[in-house]
Amino acid sequence: MSNTTKSSKESVNDVVNRLRQNRKQTASSQQIQSDDKVKADAINTRARTSQRASKKTLPTKAAERSRIVNQIVKQLLFGELTQGQALKELRINVLGLKQDVYAKLVDVSRKTLSDIENDRGNYKTDILNKVFKPFGLRVGLIPSSSNMLNSLLDNN
Repeated sequence: MSNTTKSSKESVNDVVNRLRQNRKQTASSQQIQSDDKVKADAINTRARTSQRASKKTLPTKAAERSRIVNQIVKQLLFGELTQGQALKELRINVLGLKQDVYAKLVDVSRKTLSDIENDRGNYKTDILNKVFKPFGLRVGLIPSSSNMLNSLLDNN
């Protein structure tokens, strides 16, 4: 075999080895990118669940949310829940959010939200309307007697 043939074979071998090495590096970088994507997804999931009121609660479907809202409003109207208790139930069971996240959403302080949910303090109607707005509710007059309320509801 001549020297040129041997050197040609070596260069071909070198090329093949270089291509194999490139393929390994590409596969490795794709695996790193895939791992990074999995880590980013896990971080995003953790961020979403860390905003939830409880790690055990799962997001509710729209129909279920409507049913829960109706049930809580009914309990509020019939005096089974206070305004603060109703807000807390709505925040947790409908949106599943922690106080600080919900307070930012409705643009009130966490302390104000806590005070409202614990029926402390006297807040103006505009503040109460802000915290109930995400549920399609606002402050208004309701009959103090359940008989009057029942007769109003029966007439409609």
